[in-house]
Amino acid sequence: MASPVPDQGRQVIVAGWIDFDPADREAALRAFSDVVAASRAEPGCLDYAFTPDPDVPGRVRVLEHWTDDAALTEHLTLPHVLALRTALAGLTRTGRALTHHTVAASRPMGSTSAPAATP
Repeated sequence: MASPVPDQGRQVIVAGWIDFDPADREAALRAFSDVVAASRAEPGCLDYAFTPDPDVPGRVRVLEHWTDDAALTEHLTLPHVLALRTALAGLTRTGRALTHHTVAASRPMGSTSAPAATP
């Protein structure tokens, strides 16, 4: 079965988690923090976050939001991402589950305690 062809011009979300040996998670989070500002400054980046999971030792939650697949593809070639790969290479990764989502529709989401934020 062939891989799906990305929808050009549609927003992309990458979400999931990466597990590290719990002794390596803080080093992984430091490495991720080194690339967050540079990634968020990229023209196609709408959001970029790596956070520790409070319930799973060693797990880092991943959320990336891009204007389109081309922006994500470009991001993966940039020097700060290549430096991240080098920094993570010495750490023990024990699992990974990341999913690439193509966004069909979006709308602000409010709650009973606060109105939706406006972009």
